[in-house]
Amino acid sequence: MSKITLDEYLMGRDKVAPLTKEQKTNAQKLLDSVNKLLSFFNKPVKVSSGYRPAQINKSVGGAAQSAHMTCEAVDLADPNSELARWCLKNLDKIKECGLYLEDPRWTPTWVHLQIRAPKSNNTVFIPNSSPPSRQNV
Repeated sequence: MSKITLDEYLMGRDKVAPLTKEQKTNAQKLLDSVNKLLSFFNKPVKVSSGYRPAQINKSVGGAAQSAHMTCEAVDLADPNSELARWCLKNLDKIKECGLYLEDPRWTPTWVHLQIRAPKSNNTVFIPNSSPPSRQNV
């Protein structure tokens, strides 16, 4: 079973931008939820983007109010869209784990999961941006 550790999620960025108490709480809740989901998926995954301090978030073009900054979101590498397809077929598991999935058409090589409800409150949500030119799912 694949399991994401706190160190994998933080990506060493907490050394430069230490977490607040709220961020620590969020990170633990996120990892509990994502690791529960991964126990159902049962294949190895890697974090492609975890905690993002504001400066890093801006440099990678993240949303101004990105859930990555508050430790409420993670991106998992998914080069073949296998995890994305599994998630879309198992939305009941996404809901059971208290997660929200960014529409994989906007994330062609990764899966974005978060514990913060999007404005739409939909389990699968569309971000506030144009879709990418390439769609794998």
